[in-house]
Parts: sequence; structure tokens; C-alpha cells
Amino acid sequence: MMNFLRISWEAVRRAVLPWIYRDRLRCVRVEELPDALKNRNLYLIGDRQLWAAAFICPCGCGEVIQLSLLPRDSPSWSVALDRDGFATLSPSVWRTKGCKSHFFVRQGSVVWCRPTAVRR
Repeated sequence: MMNFLRISWEAVRRAVLPWIYRDRLRCVRVEELPDALKNRNLYLIGDRQLWAAAFICPCGCGEVIQLSLLPRDSPSWSVALDRDGFATLSPSVWRTKGCKSHFFVRQGSVVWCRPTAVRR
């Protein structure tokens, strides 16, 4: 009976999670980067080993951000998935061109960094 309840609860939880966490980045595993990326999707690229991540900038500028997940590259990021499939990227993403966005991705949520004041 407990096994049935646990399985039922997991089914309900998985059905409800997309509605609760609709503002989070959803992970999509692909072998190659698609031609057209969708908003709010974090593409994890690689067949056996993940070697890159890509997504559309969450600021709304529409630019595609591509990050290397290879530890020997510089710079490189690491990705960790929680039990619900939401990703955490380390370190932060800081665009040096274009919109200059600076943010973290934590459990699929975008956490914006505050602009730092320039001291003279």
C-alpha cells in the first residue's frame, strides 16, 4: 500500500511541477544544438558526456548564450541537476558584450546580480 501511495504521489508531483515552476529554465538534453532555441529551455549538449550548455539570455535581448562544460576549457562551467531535473550552473554567467547581464542559474531559477557601483 505504501509503495502505491509513493508511486501515486510521484506521478501527481511530476504532473504539477511544470505548472508550479513555469518560470524556471527547463533542461533539454540534445546531441547537437538545435537551429531554433526556445525561451526558458536550457539545452545540455552531448551524447554521453555533456560538453556545452546553451540558452536564450533571460534578460529578453534574444541573444544565445553558449557555455563550455569541459573542465579543461577556460572559462568553463559545471552543471548539477536536482531530482526534479532543474539545473544549477557554476559559476555565474556574466556577459561582457551586448546586454552585460550578470546572473546565476540555481535550480532552474535565474538569480540576478545587483550592479556594482564603480568607486573612484
